[in-house]
Parts: sequence; structure tokens; C-alpha cells
Amino acid sequence: MTAPDTRIVLRGRQVSEGNDLIVDHPGQPADYVHTDGTVWTWQGRWRLVGGVRDVHERGRIIGRDHLRAYDLVEASTDSN
Repeated sequence: MTAPDTRIVLRGRQVSEGNDLIVDHPGQPADYVHTDGTVWTWQGRWRLVGGVRDVHERGRIIGRDHLRAYDLVEASTDSN
């Protein structure tokens, strides 16, 4: 039996799989607080990461992981 993957993806403003940060988030509750104090939340989005192209499977990418993709929670700009 394999252990569940505890990694998540922190989605940047410009969605770019190459620059998005992947961090460990055990238990994966809805919110994540990064070491820099930013708060991220999961809104039901997933990201496929990793994997290899298999020529025997007609070029399909196999062995990918599904990770939760978290979005940055914007600070409120209200002054009230």
C-alpha cells in the first residue's frame, strides 16, 4: 500500500505549470498558510504533474499525479 501524496500546487496569477510552487500539505485542509505568511485556499481545482510519455501507449503520458491546486487568497482592500 502506498502512502497518500500530501503535496499541493500553489497556483500563481499567471497559470503556468512551470513556475507554480509545489509544497507538502499533510491532511490537506481547505486552507494553507505558506512560510511567507500568504494564505492559499483550495477551490476544487486539480493539477496533473509528473509522468512520462509512453510510446507503447501511443504517446500518452502515464504515471501522472493529481495534486490539489490552491489559489492565493487576496487581502481585502476595504478600509471599513
